Amino acid sequence: MKVGLITLHRVGNYGSVLQTYATQYIIQKMGYDVEVIDYYPERLHLIGMLKRIKDRGELLSKSLLVRNICRMIIFPSYIRRFKVFSDFLKRYINMSSITYNSIEELRQNPPQSDIYCTGSDQVWNSGWNEKIEYPYFLDFVSNGARCFTYAASFGKSSLDEWEKQETHRLLEKYKYISVRESAGIKILNDLDIHNAIHVLDPTLLLDKHDWETLISKKYSNKKYILLYNINRNKELDKYAKEFAKRKKLPIYYLSYNYHDIIKGGRLIACPTVEEFLSLINNAQYILTDSFHVTAFSMNFEKQILVYYPPKFSSRLESIVNLVGIQNRVIRDIHDFTISDNPIDFSNVNRVLKEQRNYSMSFLEKALSLENY
Repeated sequence: MKVGLITLHRVGNYGSVLQTYATQYIIQKMGYDVEVIDYYPERLHLIGMLKRIKDRGELLSKSLLVRNICRMIIFPSYIRRFKVFSDFLKRYINMSSITYNSIEELRQNPPQSDIYCTGSDQVWNSGWNEKIEYPYFLDFVSNGARCFTYAASFGKSSLDEWEKQETHRLLEKYKYISVRESAGIKILNDLDIHNAIHVLDPTLLLDKHDWETLISKKYSNKKYILLYNINRNKELDKYAKEFAKRKKLPIYYLSYNYHDIIKGGRLIACPTVEEFLSLINNAQYILTDSFHVTAFSMNFEKQILVYYPPKFSSRLESIVNLVGIQNRVIRDIHDFTISDNPIDFSNVNRVLKEQRNYSMSFLEKALSLENY
């Protein structure tokens, strides 16, 4: 039986490609064929990314000169970034033979599968996607097609008024709905959709043993603090420098951009996906505002400190609350005592085991043709 999976695999970041890999891996392990529908909108192409620089601030939106200078600075980083993630997708992800650039192309020649799945990550975040992205609601499959979601995310705590009615309409085609965050359940309840359940992010369906074949050995003999500040928060950078000084360990600053070398510490600019996993696996401490780095830190039993970003933090709060590490959240940038008591991973592992079983039972039900 063939499962057509649509997700944010082309975004060009570690979390996106790894959650795609994990979803494909686990469904294949259950005995199904998986094809990732290669939806690749213009805004995620290299040219689209360069165009969108104008949206990153008032000065950039007003000045063509400043925009072009920024594009020249960031261009080498983008080239590296696209190579790293394109290589990973080619090696590990079974993508459709056709690449679709728009909802119109999907509707004209829809991919054929026995069951369709909207996958994880922020597929339903109209803010991040810059609109309602109809492909991620499977708005190209025929009426009556078998459809479900696994760990889909709105990426925020509430919908804007303008999108509520349309989102409700689009969700009517799904027989089974699961979301990645507790905030997603609340959003769906507010839309009068009460049959959804909260499941684990697909990266957490795999345990460390499952990931070992992907983890590089590159950083296995190093001692360091890993800083992954995806939202580029200056307070987190400042906290990390003082934390590293107190721990007498170097900072490895993980970034997508070569120009972040000015921040200090040892810059690790857009390593391979395998090296990214190695950086997490071998760190003494991890400081981050990233959902997926937090997820992998739990899976790999790492001592993590979490910083909530000012926007789209509901997904991070959800996993922190789920595994019970609220005391590892940096709430005061002058408080360096929160790392004094190590995380109790016996409790974390117990929760993850229970949630894996619960999430897998949902997948088994959603993938059974008899249930449609």
